[in-house]
This record gives sequence, structure tokens and C-alpha cells, in this order.
Amino acid sequence: MHIKKKWYIILYLCLGLYLGYTDRLFATTSGYDKDGISPSGPIPVRNQMPLYLFFMQMAPDKASTLEKGKLSINADYIVSNISVSAFTPATSLYDIQIDMEVSRITLDFRYGLCDKLEVGLEIPYIGFSSGYLDDFVEDFEDTINARTPRSRQRQGSFELDYTFKYDYNYLIQAKTSKKGIGDIIASSKYQLFEDGIFNCWVPNLSFRAAVKFPTADKDDLLGSGKLDYGCGFLLDKAFLNKKLFVYFGGNMVHIKKPEIFNVLDMDKKIYSYFTALEYFLTKRFSLITEISGNTTPYPHSDTNPLDNDAHEWTIGFNYNLKHKTEIYWNFAVVENIRSASSPDVSFCSGIEWRF
Repeated sequence: MHIKKKWYIILYLCLGLYLGYTDRLFATTSGYDKDGISPSGPIPVRNQMPLYLFFMQMAPDKASTLEKGKLSINADYIVSNISVSAFTPATSLYDIQIDMEVSRITLDFRYGLCDKLEVGLEIPYIGFSSGYLDDFVEDFEDTINARTPRSRQRQGSFELDYTFKYDYNYLIQAKTSKKGIGDIIASSKYQLFEDGIFNCWVPNLSFRAAVKFPTADKDDLLGSGKLDYGCGFLLDKAFLNKKLFVYFGGNMVHIKKPEIFNVLDMDKKIYSYFTALEYFLTKRFSLITEISGNTTPYPHSDTNPLDNDAHEWTIGFNYNLKHKTEIYWNFAVVENIRSASSPDVSFCSGIEWRF
């Protein structure tokens, strides 16, 4: 029997309350001091809309860096359900049909090269498929009164369709599943200021840079076949005796358009941002809410997926799996704010080990 989405929400809330309650009980008997709080940082979500997977995306992160000689391995999984049916009125110059699920497994390695300098390597594995979330997503959208009108009735459930037509010519036409290694990203982050180093109002502030290498199979639409590069800044600050952490960041990525879009007059830069709040209910369990977004590099088309900047809302939690160890688990739900420029809904989870 199909379980309605409201029960999934109830189970999710019960899990959070259970973790928070058991951790609070443990913390009261352990003598674990307030300085033991170690913020995990924002959920590292990315816009999983297939039209943006060609380009490098710099995921939300915290400003602090790993200590010299320390290693971090972050393993993330995210699955996104997408249903888009859009065309240019009257002329049908653009016709975009997307009905699929995108899954992404990411291994993110970080190393503290020296004081306040961290380097990283991100290896993604991406898959396109008809998926399994269509009914689940409809129940979820009904629960929050945010269903995309008639989208799945038009396109059908559990199907894969990824087409992009310009001037009646197919630029993209995919009807079968694709999977493989995505474009690998090398990154660095340097922490310029540390929270409270001069006075109580100075935040953590870092600058970062990254390069995306064309390691994906461009014929499978998993990458652009081109090198992208970008830079950005990260800022965060602790409040309420280190129970509340505020995060903010902005990025600029210089992109090269894929060969399949040679006929389009695309922008060469994508700008992105995020802001997040992390509140610790206990020393090991925190709730996170996050807003993120990016500009569109595509030309004006009178269609939502190309014209709208993307904005997404994320809600989830971080949990330190073992007392006084650095193994963290996160889980989150991501909902689009602007229709068709990002997935309808995504579910993500990850584990981070720090050695």
C-alpha cells in the first residue's frame, strides 16, 4: 500500500526529535562542555537541473579550514525529481521537455595543506533515469500545497524524457538512462579572518577558488567537455553562546558553453549565492535551514527553465554520530522556489569523516 507523504514528514520529524532527545540525555551526564560544539556547516546542495550539470557549481560550505595535516572525506548522495514542459508561445522557437530523475554521488576529499589553507578534490558520479519518486513527490507537493499544475499528468509518471529543441532542431534528445563519472573539480580555500580574532564582531572569512576538468562523457550529457573555473567568498559567525551559526557565501564561475549549444548566445559567467542558519539543540544535533540560488547563463526564451534564475530552499539536520569524534551525518529536503529552473524536489544525505 502506498504511504502518503505526510507520514514521511512525520517520520522525519520524529527521527530529528529522537536524535535530539537521546543526545540531550547523553550530554547531561557526560560533562561535555560548550566548547565541544563543532559546526558542520551548510548542506552542500547543488542545482540538479540537467541544464546546469554541464557547468561547475561551488557548493555551500563553511569558512573555516582544516588544520594542517588533517584530512576530511565527505560522501554525499542526492536524488532530484524533475518535471518540466515549456515552449515559447506562438513561435515555439524553444521547446524544452524534461521528465527524469538525477542522482549524484559525490566523494569530496579535503586536506589541510598548511595553516588556514585547505585543498580539495571532488569526484561526482551522476545518473539520469526514469526514477522512482514521482508518486512520492506528488504526495509531498500536495502536503505543502505546492504541486506543479498538471506537469506529471501531461508527461506521465516514471518516464525519462530530456529534449531541447531550438528553431525546430533538436540540440538534446535523450530517452534512455545515462550514468558515469562527472567533471572532477579541484579546489582551494584560504581563511583570511577567524571569528573573534580582533573583537567579538569579526566573523570567519575565507576566499576560495576551483577548476572543473572535462572528465565526464559529454555525449552522455554528464559534462560540458570544457574547462570551467571560478572563485568566491565564505563568511560565517557564531551567536547565542555558539548555539547559532550564520553562514553566507557568493561565487562567480566562468563557463564555456557545450558544443551542443553553439547556436545559442549564452553568458560566460554564472553567479551563485547561499545563506544558511544552523542551530544546535544539543552539542551533537543541529537543525539547518538554507536558501541558495544561481543566475541563468541561457538567452531570453520566454520559457521558465531558461529565463528564471534558480532559487532553492533546504531544510535538514546535522548529527555527530559518536560522542567526541568527528563523524557527521546530514539529511535534508530541497524544494524549488522558482518553478522549472531547478528540480521540483530533492532528497540528500551525506557522511563526513575528519581524521
